[in-house]
Amino acid sequence: DLNVNSHQLSLAVVGYQIAVIKGEMEEAENISRFKIGREGGGRLARFPEGRDLKELALKITTDSDHKFELALQLDDLETALDIVPISTEINPESITKWKSLGDRALAAWRFDLAKECFENAGDLGALMLLLMNELLKLAERAEREGQNNLAWSIWWTTGERERCVELLIKTGRVSEAALFARTYCPSLVPKTVVAWQSELKTKGRPKIAETIANPDVNPENFEEGWEAIIEKERGETPQTESPVLVDVGA
Repeated sequence: DLNVNSHQLSLAVVGYQIAVIKGEMEEAENISRFKIGREGGGRLARFPEGRDLKELALKITTDSDHKFELALQLDDLETALDIVPISTEINPESITKWKSLGDRALAAWRFDLAKECFENAGDLGALMLLLMNELLKLAERAEREGQNNLAWSIWWTTGERERCVELLIKTGRVSEAALFARTYCPSLVPKTVVAWQSELKTKGRPKIAETIANPDVNPENFEEGWEAIIEKERGETPQTESPVLVDVGA
């Protein structure tokens, strides 16, 4: 006796796969659309995807999650955007999709879309980084257009102390640059002192210029220890000559 198992084989599916293998994409798309229908679209799309034919897979698939993944891989952000709102209401799954789309939009320099995605995802950390980047661009533009007060305020707000010093020097406020650097970025003090001394000499005040101490030339004039100040700025712990031993008892 023989046991015979029968399996249904769709000629349309076979024809579709043959068309894909032969590279007849238009024929494959027509077969999937008119002879197989939406019900088999999600399953059929895996075949061209496995052959790295993602564009065809994107056209054929009827599974929204699969379509979203393919759209991101192809940087088809508009298609992905159309899928996210209708996938689910705000829940962990849709939040993940908004974040993924936001990351791809950011990589593609689509800042407006990235902002929309991160807002919908409630990703405040990503929004902060995005807005910080936009703020830095605004500072660059303000400096180029001569709006120095605005540029300096942004550099200060965003913690760009070195840019603050550079802008003060650039605008001829070298004495203020030196005092600012002394307080907030000591490693730039030698540079600002040289600029300050040069300005004074240009104005015929060489004696005053000579009274300004440069830590690179006269570190002994800084009682607190210039090396310790620089290490503190770098976030390093100054090394003492010998450790202080404390008796904590037995």
